[in-house]
Amino acid sequence: MTFFTRDKLLGLFIWLSLISIVAGRYTEPAILMIQTIFIIYQIQKIYVSRRWILIGGLVFSHSSLMILLTGYDMFKFIQQIILLTTMFFCYYQIYHYCHKGVNEWFNKYRDLVYWLSLLGIVQFVIMSMTGKDLFPYTIDGFVTQNSGRLHAILMEPGNFAAISIPATAYVVLSKGYYLKNKKKSLVILTAFILTFTTSSFVTITIILLLKINQLFKCFKYLLVVIVAFGGFWIISNLNVFSEKRFFKDPKVATIELKMKQTLSISKDADPEYFERLNASSYASLTNYWVAFNAPFRMVGTGLGTHAQNYEHLYKSDYYLYGLNKDDAYSMFARLYSEFGIIGLCIYVLFLVKFYNKNNIISLCLLVFFISYLIKGGNYTLYGTAFFHFVYYFLSPWKNLHNQKLSITNQ
Repeated sequence: MTFFTRDKLLGLFIWLSLISIVAGRYTEPAILMIQTIFIIYQIQKIYVSRRWILIGGLVFSHSSLMILLTGYDMFKFIQQIILLTTMFFCYYQIYHYCHKGVNEWFNKYRDLVYWLSLLGIVQFVIMSMTGKDLFPYTIDGFVTQNSGRLHAILMEPGNFAAISIPATAYVVLSKGYYLKNKKKSLVILTAFILTFTTSSFVTITIILLLKINQLFKCFKYLLVVIVAFGGFWIISNLNVFSEKRFFKDPKVATIELKMKQTLSISKDADPEYFERLNASSYASLTNYWVAFNAPFRMVGTGLGTHAQNYEHLYKSDYYLYGLNKDDAYSMFARLYSEFGIIGLCIYVLFLVKFYNKNNIISLCLLVFFISYLIKGGNYTLYGTAFFHFVYYFLSPWKNLHNQKLSITNQ
């Protein structure tokens, strides 16, 4: 009698892959690589996708050419192309080896978020009462941010919020899940709110709008009009917002301040002005400004070049100079900076083409992508690579392809 049956071994592989998401910058690829080496050794086979090789080849060719034209250093590009290739190659091997449906992967991910949320809530309560952080270090040894907000075992609240966005969206948008799993649902929702991040506020707004659309589909066009006029009114009355603070709670007031100062870009689009804002608004606006003023706006400057665009266009002695220059603090800003208008259009086409309207998980991942376009620009961390991978394999195009393969093999 063996301790590990094949089914248990496959379940362990899935769990290790998911745990690696919260393990840290260096631990995640290390865990994935160890699993992949074991798989290749075990089956003496490598799974290959022509489409992924073509995409990788196009990114490599485009970025190499643009870096040569701009005269930028190649180091960051080489680092990024190796990291992205490693991550997606490993996920591809593990997924095909496990022969488990994407829904099962997502269900285990949701359970992981639940346990992380429990840890986070305990940490938040103890930190609120004693000021002591239960998790002063991440799994890979980096110091965590003790700001009085929930971050669990991750470095900062924003990281926890990013990882738990799809699970939070699923709790609200999935029909029947909340009623069947009230305890888990409340734990996940509570932990997400206690991060008190701008991205969590944006995500909750998106989720609520989608929920209203689910419940009152006949009002979807009215909803669009309300959102459009609401947005126009907010932008038109920024001076009113800047003179009055509506929230008394310091954590909520911080989010309010960040959003108001970030929206002020319409009045003072200049890096020197951004230096007078809070750290979050400063990071957002300087990176957006760099993205809009970088060279080759049609095709971008190549993978991993945003930081060099930043250093080339904006120089300052400000103590926060360079904040989030590597990831641009926004996927939109980073994609626009590195791949231009064409790159952004291709990304939107990817989201549209591979969206599966018949699977709620696909919608939950779309919530993450929209939120991440606004806040968060790392290509691999906080589940970004994993979520794109799952989204791709959930698509109706991929399911149709898999069905054809299964018919052929019969």
